Amino acid sequence: MGQTCSTSVKKKLGLTESVKEKNKRIYLCNEEGEEMSSSSMRGLPMSRPDLPAQSREIVVQSWEIIKRDIERVGVVMFMGLLEDPEIRGTFMTFRDKTVEELKASTALRSHVLRVMGAVEKVVARLDNKEKMVALLHDLGQRHMSYNARPEFLDLVGPQFNNAIQPALGDKWTPEVEQAWADLFRYITHVMKETMVM
Repeated sequence: MGQTCSTSVKKKLGLTESVKEKNKRIYLCNEEGEEMSSSSMRGLPMSRPDLPAQSREIVVQSWEIIKRDIERVGVVMFMGLLEDPEIRGTFMTFRDKTVEELKASTALRSHVLRVMGAVEKVVARLDNKEKMVALLHDLGQRHMSYNARPEFLDLVGPQFNNAIQPALGDKWTPEVEQAWADLFRYITHVMKETMVM
């Protein structure tokens, strides 16, 4: 906590001028269209982002396809996240592994399946906000105990979208991309509520 983002994390978060506009629309803006950086999310969060009914419906429908290849999607997502040395450094098990070792790692696959299982639980609770929030608060608290930096959570949604695009094939649309971005913006925000208090 209290740490500032490194240059590489700021770049991945889309806080550089060259990519700010693209990321701002989907991942890093509040309801008023104002930019939100991870540092602004370290204080008590502003209001939770909206999770529109249409986004929830698209997420549920597309999850049926995604979960058929859940392990591969999760590995692709994590390999993308672990390209950042700072993020890799937070995982004791993965920090000294090569890309080849990571791809063959049973520890990575086990972690991936836990994370994807958490996504599945969130999707299953989309119509029960109270249970979904309780689950996400618990996840946020657990990530605090792992010394996870809150700003790293902002990177998961974009990496998840990169990973699910091939799995969805011709079902991948701008609406699907936006729906999952909406969900991960919500997940990240609610998890941070317990990480910043």
